[in-house]
Amino acid sequence: MNQARAIPVSTLRHTLVGCASCARATVTDPTCRTSVPPSAPTPRLRLSAFQRLAIATVLATLALIAIGGAVRATDSGLACPTWPGCFSAGDFLPPAGLNVWLEHTHRLAAGVVGLMIAALLVWAVVRHRDRPSVLWPAVGAAVAVNVQAALGALVVLHLLRAELVTAHLGMGMAVVGFLLYLTVNVSLPRPSRAQGAERDLRLARSSLAVAGLIYLQILVGGHVTGVGAGLAYVDFPALGLVTFAPVGSEAEAYNVAHRVLAVLLLAGVMVLLARARRLGASGWLLRLPRIAAWLVALQVLLGIANLASGLSFLSVIPHLAVASWLWAVLVLQTVLAYRLAPAGSGSGADRPSTAGALAGSSR
Repeated sequence: MNQARAIPVSTLRHTLVGCASCARATVTDPTCRTSVPPSAPTPRLRLSAFQRLAIATVLATLALIAIGGAVRATDSGLACPTWPGCFSAGDFLPPAGLNVWLEHTHRLAAGVVGLMIAALLVWAVVRHRDRPSVLWPAVGAAVAVNVQAALGALVVLHLLRAELVTAHLGMGMAVVGFLLYLTVNVSLPRPSRAQGAERDLRLARSSLAVAGLIYLQILVGGHVTGVGAGLAYVDFPALGLVTFAPVGSEAEAYNVAHRVLAVLLLAGVMVLLARARRLGASGWLLRLPRIAAWLVALQVLLGIANLASGLSFLSVIPHLAVASWLWAVLVLQTVLAYRLAPAGSGSGADRPSTAGALAGSSR
């Protein structure tokens, strides 16, 4: 029978110390028999000033939408009856009052967002005019924010006409979409010519369809508010959630459409999440659908809270804010899915890493 050979303690100590020193050495160290390459440093995401401004503008726009929801929920839309000033054309410092200053703050915030978008446009023209994927979204955001401002003036001058309120809200969401498209394009490396080949766009198209659905739902929801249809069926059992009584007015029609779209949106987000998993998506391409699923569930709960509270501002304001967040998440998912779509119909393993792509920003 063979017996194990004892190893002297001094030899063992020398071996362990040598291995440790070799582990710290570089591959070119001739004294190490086993060369161990040093671990690569973790790449850090460094944002350029233009990227930081773009992200800040997105956040400011989402905040502006939430303030607009507060104006609507507190019936402050006509607290300043003229435009652009509050009580006269040049009245930019109105007297104290909650409703007055809420509406005036909305206008001031809109001015700040407009200036930020103007700065993005000038910057894009000066530094990124050779990149259409950056320049044209900046142009689109600038046009959209000016149209939105004009619609805001018409909303006041036409005493909160429902169609104008809906268009004003929709244009605000369009501004968010343009800004997110710009932010992603300036953050990811420029697409190579090879990306022009046939690619697997199944996830991208699914994302686009669900993003279009939430945009339509936001427009219908805005019009529900504009025509005062939010409580059209609240006197029915279960707050009218499962009631589809004969539709006899515009308000009832929009209320039913809003509820049906909510069900379709919930189903669409679930299908998108399932498709992302089935296609092997990873990173943000899987994380964003998960976030959307949580947001749409929260949105449904806030909608029920609206009915239960009789449209209290405590639930109306977050209801609109969460809708804008859901729109932003789905737009971001759509843009990333198109930009990072793998070639052909390969599996998710062929999909570029979103985190890695975002870590390397191009000028």
